[in-house]
Amino acid sequence: MRNGESMQDVKTANLELFYDCLDESNNILYEALHKNYFELIELTVNNILAADVVCDVDDEVAEKLNKEYDKIANIDFTVEDVRKAMQAIILKGFKELRIPNGNTTPDTLGIFIAYLISKLVKEKSLSLMDPLCGTGNLLHTIINHLDKDCQAFACDNDLWMTKLTTMVSNLLSIPVEVYLQDCLNLNQRNLDCIVFDMPNISKEDSKNYFPYRAILHFSEMLKANGSMIGIVNNDFFDYDKNQEFKKALLASCSIIGLVELPDNLFVSKPKVILVIQKKVIEDKKNCFMVKLPSFTNVKEFNSSLMEIEAWFEKNNI
Repeated sequence: MRNGESMQDVKTANLELFYDCLDESNNILYEALHKNYFELIELTVNNILAADVVCDVDDEVAEKLNKEYDKIANIDFTVEDVRKAMQAIILKGFKELRIPNGNTTPDTLGIFIAYLISKLVKEKSLSLMDPLCGTGNLLHTIINHLDKDCQAFACDNDLWMTKLTTMVSNLLSIPVEVYLQDCLNLNQRNLDCIVFDMPNISKEDSKNYFPYRAILHFSEMLKANGSMIGIVNNDFFDYDKNQEFKKALLASCSIIGLVELPDNLFVSKPKVILVIQKKVIEDKKNCFMVKLPSFTNVKEFNSSLMEIEAWFEKNNI
């Protein structure tokens, strides 16, 4: 470390170095092959994992690529350096391909959900699934911020989302079993925890409302006392006109928490975090309800955390 250089400077420099390598590799490959952005990312990641140029390019292009990869060869990147750099590259891909980046969950929410899981799961290991994984950022952020051994699973019905999730998992050396299928057809059982960021869904009647159908199906995949933590629109319960969804859910589960998220996190609808446990609690009203301030407001945010801490201590969940 150079004089006057802080550890934070080094961390930022490493993140930027890994991002620049990915970006320049993509640029070189585009000039040679003219493939779409996600295909370029796949080629770049495969090269980096192999520590060699394994895609079909001529010697001149291979030499340019190797010069880029040599820049990162002896750097000790953290998993967060790699995850954040890959996430930035993926977001650039969304922009290049003019795809809305609704498949990407903010890092702060992944870190907060990791905290909630640590309160709900006391064991040192757990099985964890994101059945609506998108790019996998929520799942990878949670795993990176959990001091637990995770048996991880992910699912999405979009081929490139599963490919991107797999690429990042491989770069992070995090084993994740990824499924390309409709999440309503998943047949996992006895999971400790399910997490998800529910996509925005157009209004439907309550019987066909996808978020209700999905959550009821996900609850069947949990083990007894397992937990489900999902990000949903704040009008989530408005479509349950006859309380049919709530009755079906509460037959085997309890809603133990509702966290209202800061409006500045979202460009469209405001959202909440729903915390569910596979356990019937007689006192249906016994759940923590917190409105989170901006994550940058440290004092008020810590105050909200203290409310949650107090609830868990009192209820011995």
